[in-house]
Formats: sequence, C-alpha cells, structure tokens
Amino acid sequence: MGVRMPGLVSGVDPKMIEQLIQVEKMPIETAKKRREVVVEEKKEYEKFNTALTELDGALNKLKTRGDFNRLKVDSSNPDIIDGVAAAMALPGSYEFEVRAMARSEKELAMGFPDKDRTPVGFGFMQIEREDGDPLEVEVQPDATLKDVAQQINDLGSGLRAMVVNTKYNPDSYRLLVLSEKSGAESKINIDPDTTFLEFKEQVVGRNLDVLFEDVPVTNDQNTLDELIDGVTFNVKRSEPGTRVQVNIAYDVDATIEGVKVFVEKYNGIAKFVHEQFQLDPETQKAGKLSADSSLRQVMRTLQGGLLNLESSAGKFQNLADIGITTNPKSGELTLDDAKVKTALTDDYSGVAGLFAQTSGSAGIATKIAESIKAFRDPGSGMVKGRQRTFETLIKNQDKEIDRRQRMTEQKEQQIRRKFSALETQMANMQSQGSFLSARFGGGGSPQGGGGG
Repeated sequence: MGVRMPGLVSGVDPKMIEQLIQVEKMPIETAKKRREVVVEEKKEYEKFNTALTELDGALNKLKTRGDFNRLKVDSSNPDIIDGVAAAMALPGSYEFEVRAMARSEKELAMGFPDKDRTPVGFGFMQIEREDGDPLEVEVQPDATLKDVAQQINDLGSGLRAMVVNTKYNPDSYRLLVLSEKSGAESKINIDPDTTFLEFKEQVVGRNLDVLFEDVPVTNDQNTLDELIDGVTFNVKRSEPGTRVQVNIAYDVDATIEGVKVFVEKYNGIAKFVHEQFQLDPETQKAGKLSADSSLRQVMRTLQGGLLNLESSAGKFQNLADIGITTNPKSGELTLDDAKVKTALTDDYSGVAGLFAQTSGSAGIATKIAESIKAFRDPGSGMVKGRQRTFETLIKNQDKEIDRRQRMTEQKEQQIRRKFSALETQMANMQSQGSFLSARFGGGGSPQGGGGG
C-alpha cells in the first residue's frame, strides 16, 4: 500500500493553498496600513486647523478699536437710571435727575357684573388718538365686555384692550383700553356714544422728563439712546430732587479676559506644534506630524506677528511691555495678570493700539488674523494646500487598494483552479493505476483445468 501525503488526492496540504493566497494579500495589508497612517496624520492636522480657527475667533475681538474696547456704565443709583455703552463710546461722567417717567394713556370703563354675559349696550364708540385719525367701533346689541375688547384689539391700530376683574362687587369687571405707545402722543379719548360704557381717564399719557447736566431732556419712551453717541440710558423710576452720577469708563477686567482668551488660543497652537517634534520617552518616537514642515512655517509666522515693529508712537512697543512674555523653548505666552491690569489702567488706549489696527500700525491682532487668512487661502494657502494633499493621498491609496484587491482575487482564483486541476489530474491517474493494477497485476493467472 502506497504512502499518501495529507490533502485530498494530490497529497498537497490545503493549508499551503491558503498560505499562498495570504502571501498574495500581503501588499493589500501593507497599502491599508499606509492609508491608516495618512488618515491619522490628517486627523492630527485637523486638530491643528481647529486650533487656528479658535485663535482667529479670539483675534476677532481684538482687531479694531471697536472690537478691543470694553466699556461699562456705573450709576450711583442704578434703580433710577443705568445704561449700556457700545465699544466706540467716549468715557465720561454725567449727572441726571429723573423728574417724571414716560407713561401710556389708559382709559378704564365703568363696572359690569361679568365679562361675557351682560350686554354693554349698542351703537358706535369713537376713539380719538393724538397721532392718528379717529376710530369707530360698532357695538352690537348683544355685545359683552369681552366682545368689545376683541373688537378694539382687532383694529390693530396701536391700541390694546383687556377685561380686568377688580373684585369689587357687585360690578367688578371693567374694560381697560390703553395705548401701546408711551409719551404725550399716546393720548386717547373715548366717546361711548349710545353704549353703557363710560370711560374715565385713569392714566394720562406723558413724556419722559429728565435733567441732564441741568439741561431738560425728554423722550416718548423711558430710554435715552440719542443723548450720547454709543450709549443707551435706561430710566427705571422717577425721583425728583435726587441727582444721579453716571460714569462711562473702560472695563479693564472684561478687557483682560479678552486678552487671556487670545493667549490661551495662541498657546494651544504653540503647544501642539512643540509636542509634535518631541520624542515620546517610552516609544522614542516624535508626533504624527513631525515630518510636516508646514507646522514650523506657520508657527514662525505667528511668532513674527507678535512683534508690532510698525508702531513707533505710544508707551508700549511690544507685548512684553504690558506683561506678556514668550517661553523660548515651547513658544507659549505667559500673561502677568497684575502687570496687564496696570498697563490697561494707566494707558488703555496705548494697550489697545498694540493689539488693534490704527492709522500707524496694523496691530498684533490684525497681523496674525491676516496671516491665518493667508494660510487658508483656497489657491495658495499653506494649510489649505496641506489638507488637499492629505485628501489626494487617501484617494490614491484607496484606488491602489482597490486595484490590488482585484489582482489578488484573480490570483486567488488562478491558484484554486490550478489546485482543482491538479486534484482532478491526480484522481484520473489514480483511477487509471487502479484499473491497470486490477487488469494486469492482480495476483497471477489461474491454472488450466483438468490437464491429462
């Protein structure tokens, strides 16, 4: 009996066939690993791009005087008058006396026992307005307080009506009509004509009456938004005889917070770039983007933007003068809170000129923001170009992987066809051998019978 190798008929081990196929697949795995490396680098670069976006957002609050300046309004009696100042308002101190608040005209009708059952009479009710033509309301015979209120509201003419419940029996329900405007122009007069509605002037419409630096000032609302450019004063209540001091000043604390955000976002980029080129103590490998020269170029440009060399006027020439210094190893900035606060307190405009664009200087914030814009230019931007490179590499690798997969599938089919053909050939040969063995070599010929 012959010795057979493991396998089917040929004696070839099927595992060997699978091993051959796996060898053919190795270039695919290599290509996939290369793709994974590029994908990881692209993800890391997106972190860098996000950090640039965040820095750009912080710079948008420092680029111009209007962006940089923070002002606050301090009132000696904020319950009487306070305000809000825009960035371009001028600091100053002002004195107010609120003698009377602006009020809307209000008319109140006589009482009824309910709001939706008792008719209020019928006929025409005329409403005269200070700033418009008279209005007529046709009151039907079965109309109630609720119906008349709805009719007035449906006019859409700057009047508002509502039914109020005074809870003074027996006739606790009354119709209140008021002007949606305030001031003297809100005055209305209601003639109930033939209805049972008799109105009494409950509140007389009038304008705001304020003394500003002993000068009478008025408005039809309880705000003064045109008195001083960039400032809106909100009047809360009247207090004749009480003088209120209102100061408009630079908000140093709020400004420092804006500068701190800039330093934080700048440091995020500086730290990211620095760490990419440092060796990991355990793996002894640098960051994923350590071979990317664009990182260093971007960082050098940002560092150059910190030097406000165009500025020749003013007390402060660079960030170090106001308390912001650079770490020579990592490139990160360090902010001395107390020193920055002192600089802003002593010369707010000087610090603003260091960051914001002026007639004599682009300003640090503007220069860096322009650099970031250039990095992202769709045609020539360094960062934009690097992002496109990553995308192109990944697309090309996807095509290469697809090509190799098709080639490997064809090769696998060839190997399996050859193995199958070998099995078929060996099976045929084995069958022929068995036939020949049985036909010619099957244990010798029988003896002739009965020989004499």
